[in-house]
Amino acid sequence: MRDDRSASSSDYWDQLGRINAHDFLIWWPLGAIAMGIGHLLDRRWIGAAMWFLLGTYFLLPVLGIAHVQFWRIIGIWPLLISVAGMTLVTQALRRSASDSFHVIAVMAGNNPHVGSQRFSRGEAVAVMGGCEIDLSSAKIADEAVIDVLAFWGGIEIFVPRGWQVIAHVAPILGGYEDKTESAPAGAPRLVVRGSAIMGGIEVRHPKESAA
Repeated sequence: MRDDRSASSSDYWDQLGRINAHDFLIWWPLGAIAMGIGHLLDRRWIGAAMWFLLGTYFLLPVLGIAHVQFWRIIGIWPLLISVAGMTLVTQALRRSASDSFHVIAVMAGNNPHVGSQRFSRGEAVAVMGGCEIDLSSAKIADEAVIDVLAFWGGIEIFVPRGWQVIAHVAPILGGYEDKTESAPAGAPRLVVRGSAIMGGIEVRHPKESAA
């Protein structure tokens, strides 16, 4: 039999009244931190940072530490925008490899056209902004990987017909959609991996060649 205390929170107890699910559910932020570790192992630094911040913010009250008020977090957005701007300038001045790209859109848009004939890797981050990545002129020797993170934003990737798109995207209150046609066996592979957190990621064929 359950005591009076357990009866008041009966929704959390199992049928025998021995396990209180609330004792386990409050640790859900550890799942977000685990996602951050997974991104870190794949060298997806920005995605890892976002997951670590999200998990830490909600884990602090569980540990008895008062977390930072939300309005203080909003107050650092100008700093984040400045950092993103510096990153874009650095990327523009740096001679990057022709077989890769790195784009960031923070409260803005970024629409690169990638024409590499040996495209192998890319990274796109959209935070309250949007990215339209045009790969219609690019070619893949065997396999290419694009790491994506859409946080309150959207990412569109335009690929030529004949590519096989493989998705490893985790939607968190967001969505992922593949509108490309099926590809023949042995076709070049494009792996799209990352997260859509309250945002959207879409892969499709170029607009100019759509039926």
